[in-house]
Amino acid sequence: MYSMIPQLIVNSLITSAVLAIIGIGLTMCFDILKFGNFAHTELAVLGAYLVFFFNVQIQWNLAVAMALAAVLTGLFAMFVDRLVFKKMREVVDVIPMITSLGLSIAIRNGIRAIWGSDIRVYDVQLSSGVQIFGAHFTYSQIWILGIVTVSMVGFHLLLKKTKLGKAMRATSDNRDLAEASSIDTERVTLYVWFIGGSFAALGGAMIGWDTQIDPMMGFMIVIPVFCVVLLGGIGNIYGVIIGAIILGFVQNFGIFIDFATLINLGGLLNIVDRVLIPVDYKPVIPFVILVIILLFKPSGILGKEKGK
Repeated sequence: MYSMIPQLIVNSLITSAVLAIIGIGLTMCFDILKFGNFAHTELAVLGAYLVFFFNVQIQWNLAVAMALAAVLTGLFAMFVDRLVFKKMREVVDVIPMITSLGLSIAIRNGIRAIWGSDIRVYDVQLSSGVQIFGAHFTYSQIWILGIVTVSMVGFHLLLKKTKLGKAMRATSDNRDLAEASSIDTERVTLYVWFIGGSFAALGGAMIGWDTQIDPMMGFMIVIPVFCVVLLGGIGNIYGVIIGAIILGFVQNFGIFIDFATLINLGGLLNIVDRVLIPVDYKPVIPFVILVIILLFKPSGILGKEKGK
């Protein structure tokens, strides 16, 4: 049984990496625009299908396809903001949130209309991968971890070392004060949409690279992505990374651990022999974590309490 632990760690890291890079865009939107964008995970699906178009239908190199898909998805996110959400800057957050829900349905069905409902895979060469510390890594998984790491470091440097990063942080803290300080908050908002859309596209492409894609993919990951954002703390980029790691490991180890020991109080009782969470219930785990977060620490691990 313990021989499976290294592989579970690998699977958890891949899950965490994908959730983190998609969650960054969502938490930026949450923090600066003050609403939960339910269409964000559909941007990940759009990016994944654009990669499929360039890589499989046009036969371009996967790296080129991913880069172009990230740029195009970022531009699409900016277009959506100009067309739809800019008009809702001053309204209560429920209206743009419901609008984003309708947008997510439109994007999902648009993808189905263009590419159909069948499962798709990328045109990549299959390989046996490598064994590291008893765990099997495919070469795509190694690349995924590398790309996410580089993206996170790059985004950290952008936030801390550039004028745009300082403007983004100022807009996040106090939009009115940022405008009074001659910061073009609308321009900052466009950059936020572009970066968030591009990161979402990369996350969707990584799911397709590691496994497969289908039009319902965005619906399946929307709760996990929202969960890592709320778990880490809305608006906190580093909190998203922590939340993604926690959720990734809890999801994968949650279906592996035998809870009989816990129920039997470490052997003091003999109530049950074996209690395992069925694999089919793996998607339920984020729901449970989300409820716990909202009940006991709605501000998240690194989030600010209201009034502080």
